[in-house]
Amino acid sequence: MADFPSNYRTMIVKDAVYPKAGALLNYDATSGAGTVDLTAADDAAFFIALDESSRDADQTLVAAGATITACPIGGMMNVLAVAGETWVAGQLLYVVADGLASKTASATPSKILGHFLGSATTTVAATLYQVNTKQSN
Repeated sequence: MADFPSNYRTMIVKDAVYPKAGALLNYDATSGAGTVDLTAADDAAFFIALDESSRDADQTLVAAGATITACPIGGMMNVLAVAGETWVAGQLLYVVADGLASKTASATPSKILGHFLGSATTTVAATLYQVNTKQSN
């Protein structure tokens, strides 16, 4: 397994996975190749995608061997959320499936992502939200 980076870097994405900016990522335990994958419910999130998965010359998303720029969890980060939730300032957020953040824990114990840093809002799909992320759970 690859070493954890100390700052942002380009990482190889698990085949047929297409992260977007703000997606929560972890190491893919199935490949053994140090690739990253979108988090599943209650996975530990190690990185946040800073852009979308790479594209080929025809601007088609690359299905195998794609790369993404990611940054380790810790500090204020912009993340994607489950749509339709009402968040308030300081809302405790959890790691859920598809690389998203949610105010609803999906199991016990759940992996805490951090706290929402904005004013009261209802979350919308494909929108980035500022979260003070934790480095460990």
